[in-house]
Amino acid sequence: MGGQIADQGDVLFENEVIAQVVDVQRAPNGQHLHTVTVTKDFQVNDIVDLQVDMARHIAVSKNHTATHMLDQSLRLIIGGDVHQAGSLVEPDYLRFDFTNDGPVDATQLLAIEDLVNEKIAENLPISWVETDIETAQKMGAVAVFGEKYGETVRVVSIGDFNKEFDGGTHAKSTAELGLFKIVSESGIGAGIRRIEAVTGLVALQQYREESDTLKAIAADLKVQKPVESRVKVQQLQDDLRAAQRQNESLEAQLANQAASEVFNHVERVNDLTYITAQLDVSGMDGLRQVADNWKQDYPSDILVLAAEVSGKANLIVAVSPKGNQAGIKAGDLIKAIAPKIGGGGGGRPDMAQAGGKNPAGIADAFAAVNDFLSAK
Repeated sequence: MGGQIADQGDVLFENEVIAQVVDVQRAPNGQHLHTVTVTKDFQVNDIVDLQVDMARHIAVSKNHTATHMLDQSLRLIIGGDVHQAGSLVEPDYLRFDFTNDGPVDATQLLAIEDLVNEKIAENLPISWVETDIETAQKMGAVAVFGEKYGETVRVVSIGDFNKEFDGGTHAKSTAELGLFKIVSESGIGAGIRRIEAVTGLVALQQYREESDTLKAIAADLKVQKPVESRVKVQQLQDDLRAAQRQNESLEAQLANQAASEVFNHVERVNDLTYITAQLDVSGMDGLRQVADNWKQDYPSDILVLAAEVSGKANLIVAVSPKGNQAGIKAGDLIKAIAPKIGGGGGGRPDMAQAGGKNPAGIADAFAAVNDFLSAK
């Protein structure tokens, strides 16, 4: 019940499996409805044995205990109005939803994980008792928010660490959990957060996978110890940023050189002049650099630049104050020529840009500039 999934197991007739129980749900009148996958024929009145998958049952029970311990740790570490908003207890992991304004920060998550593991190491006994609600409340048992309870309730105690109203199965002591590891923390709705966690051998396997990954990264970085990887990565990031700055500087110099040549090829339509050019730059930033150089002297009324980058086309249009006064807007022009490169774009009257998936259409886009200006 609650977030704990049902047991599974086999149905045996004369020591032979005739069906697998894959789910059990409680019907409105308290009946237990078994969902089974039938593997062999059977008859009404056959006497069968039901055999629970105990390995799975024990794994679910341990994760259920871990869920209670996580719930208690959240209330102790975060405090405030934290309460349970849902849970799911599977054999290989647990999921716990709770109320909280905003993410739980990394420091708090570590403290929560540490507290659960400390209580696991203390080997706290786990016990349960059935009693009336009033007595249970006097014991300090915590009720699940929004849950309905009858006159008799079951209280599960994890040492003196946690007491909760609960009807599920649990480990016999916290030491049975072995290890607890938080896998993720995320938001699933307004004011609702979700933690997923694992225990025991599953947690150990996750730690081992992370350790193996870190060792592989250390080997790739050619450092002696995995813990040295972070320093090495920071050094590589610094080197990369320096290389990027140098690349941007070189690209700016190349753009300036290209601009001096491009600006000499001016064409005229009616009373307006324009320049079109395809440049070998790494992206839109390179085109903007040339456009900024163009703005210093305005060698033409309109500038249209293009570049092919990673199999796609980039376009930028710039219009001088004289061009704007003549009724030419960069945004209108880019919308007129961008379809030629299989894309679209927009922008301000003095500057606009577009991207497209057809760089082969750049020449057609340049030709469309003449058409657009001729129609004005």
